[in-house]
Amino acid sequence: MDKLPFFSSHDFRLTLFWIIHFTALGLFGLEMLYVLSIWLRGRAPGLAPDASRLRKLGAVIRIVLGVVFSRYLFTALKALIRDGLLHLPLFERSKSRWLAHIAAFASFFLLGVISTITGLAVEFLYPIFHIEHPIVLMLINFDHPLMAFINEFLNLVFLAGLIFIVYRRFVLKDAQLRTIAADKVVVGFLFAIVLTGYPLEALRLLADEVTKGSLQATAVFGFIGYPLSRLIKPLNWPWEALHFWTFFLHFGIVTLLMFYMPFSKFFHALMSPLVVVMNQVSGLKSQASGLKSPVACDLRHVTYDLEMPRVDPSYFSIKQLLELEGCTRCGECITWCPTFTEKELDEITPLDKIHTLKGFVKGEYGGLLARLFGYRPPTEQGIARWSRGTYDCTLCGRCRVVCPVHIDTRPLWIAMREQLVELGEYPQLMDTLRDTVTANYNISGDPNQNRLGWSANLEHVPEGMDHRAGAEVVYFMGCVAAFYPMVYSVPQTMVQIMEKAAVDFTTLAGEEWCCGFPLIIAGMGKRATELIRHNVEAVRALGAKKLMAACPSCFHTWKHDYPRIIGEPLGFEVVHATELLADLIEAGRIELKGFPDPVTYHDPCDLGRTSGVYDAPRRIINSVPGISFTEMEDHREHSLCCGGGGDVEMADRDLSAAVARRRLEQAQATGAQWIVTACQQCKRTLLTAARQEKIRLRTIDASELVWQAMES
Repeated sequence: MDKLPFFSSHDFRLTLFWIIHFTALGLFGLEMLYVLSIWLRGRAPGLAPDASRLRKLGAVIRIVLGVVFSRYLFTALKALIRDGLLHLPLFERSKSRWLAHIAAFASFFLLGVISTITGLAVEFLYPIFHIEHPIVLMLINFDHPLMAFINEFLNLVFLAGLIFIVYRRFVLKDAQLRTIAADKVVVGFLFAIVLTGYPLEALRLLADEVTKGSLQATAVFGFIGYPLSRLIKPLNWPWEALHFWTFFLHFGIVTLLMFYMPFSKFFHALMSPLVVVMNQVSGLKSQASGLKSPVACDLRHVTYDLEMPRVDPSYFSIKQLLELEGCTRCGECITWCPTFTEKELDEITPLDKIHTLKGFVKGEYGGLLARLFGYRPPTEQGIARWSRGTYDCTLCGRCRVVCPVHIDTRPLWIAMREQLVELGEYPQLMDTLRDTVTANYNISGDPNQNRLGWSANLEHVPEGMDHRAGAEVVYFMGCVAAFYPMVYSVPQTMVQIMEKAAVDFTTLAGEEWCCGFPLIIAGMGKRATELIRHNVEAVRALGAKKLMAACPSCFHTWKHDYPRIIGEPLGFEVVHATELLADLIEAGRIELKGFPDPVTYHDPCDLGRTSGVYDAPRRIINSVPGISFTEMEDHREHSLCCGGGGDVEMADRDLSAAVARRRLEQAQATGAQWIVTACQQCKRTLLTAARQEKIRLRTIDASELVWQAMES
């Protein structure tokens, strides 16, 4: 054995250590394969949910290679460095938290890289391959000034960052953090690693001194290990044996952490950079293709035994299952969640929903390893709790904006709802919604042929409004504007403006069916397919070049979901009413005279965060001569939801009203007398809340602002 280069400088104990260490590394690899097999139960782009995992893996590999050999590679690398490694989004919100996180994360990452490279040099490059390059010689010389200083410095930075994190989590008990037992285990591992590192270095120096008779002069660059070695030297203990067993303990802890990692929170250290890159690239591809990420499940029907709930990963994409692993549980989303702010139930928080689903999936499919690390299959009580949190969400998407990892939360919440519908655990009022829409083709239950009922109050009804073939623009009214008298003024002003601006338009009238959005976000997307196909064919039959929707939810569904669901381009352009109005104003086809009162603007979630339309409404407001316009504290991508989204009003009317009340308070703080918005549901929700709270604020749609500015 002594003749083998690998063992030439190691005694039996050290050889045994490396055998154990590499065995553990092999187990870690097997764990990763096991976790990969769970991910591959999810949906892969272009494949059926029941496709083999091998085919899904091939699809994922093709996507990765497509990014590497495409124009998106630079973007992916930039996202990896900026957001995945440097975590700059966190820096923009809290420099102290960023500094602590980057200290702990970056130093631990660099220490791991240095240790791995050093191990390769010590065990392979020098003794086996006899490479004597200066860098290799530096790596195998632990007393090299640069190596000694870097290792000591990074350990110190890591310890400082870790102490701050522990102080914030366990002493300050920051309200946005949710500490669980697994967090304490990981913190224990990390402290054990860093606190055994300095004694290990001191013992190494003492062992070298015994073996070689003296130390290199450069050993003093180990500015903590060296003084510690001088301090304990008079004890005259068996330094060589102590060094070995401390070495065994130190790297044994590292090995155990690696073994624990795939089933712990700490797994995000590996996964969050991947999720950042994945979502950055997929977002750019969506913009380029005009499509958003899928939100609705396939149209199969699955029956479950409700006595034993079973979460099915195929209701989620592989990307979404990876996102579950990328969540850092930093709690940033908690402070921005509008419904949690009002109700304060942990199950509402984004991180709780993610942690719950991840626990269910790993508990169901993770086998013995998952049980060992505390994951359990879902129970009826657990499913019910998950459902409450998932349906008490307005789907506003605010959590996605503030997530340091850029988890695409809104599609994930909708996929959760789809799964919950199949499990039979959802607000039963959703059944009423489903039955009403499928029977009457609208959400109100009124006869659908009455969609133009609001036009009865017009002094002059524009010609050709009722399903006229050959019109250039089809005005898709939406159910709220068509059937809720509180917002009849929106379609009334829209058609008058378009007539005055000589826009060649028509409507589908009674042939307009609900866009399907309420069913999609309820988790009943498969029931919306008939509505979607009917609407597309109805517009195509008229030969229109453009569809204009004043409802942001209709707009988003038409523009981003319809092409994906029908599997082909629509054949016509889809725009929001504010985009059309802004273009008409700038083209000089609309003349605005002024508006007397100060205004503020409320960004609808489905128009702003979900669809990316922020500028068009502001172009309209700023084009009004002499208008006084002040932004609210939370605006654009950080805008607070009105409370009327996500079907929450059906699940919890009081919760919806509480969110609306908080938004009204922000509007009041601007000194505005009017809230301008660009969504009929937002207008209805804010108007109702203002009346209930007796707040003297009026809400108008952007189209109404234009009409009043034209007529003043």
